[in-house]
Amino acid sequence: MEEAKKPCCCCGILIGALVIVFAWWKVAWGAIALTVLGAVIIIKELIGQCCCQSKECKPKPGN
Repeated sequence: MEEAKKPCCCCGILIGALVIVFAWWKVAWGAIALTVLGAVIIIKELIGQCCCQSKECKPKPGN
C-alpha cells in the first residue's frame, strides 16, 4: 500500500527557518518568538492545513 503524500506547505518551511534563526540569534525576545512559532506549528498540525492558502502550497496535479 502506498501512503498518501502530504503536500508541501511553503509556510511550514518558513516557520522552520525562523525557528532555527531565533534558536541561534540571541535577542531578549527570542524565547517569546520561539514560543509563538511553536504554537503556530502545533495549531497548523492540529487543523491539518497549510497556514497559507496560496497556489504555491496546493499539490501539483498527478502527485
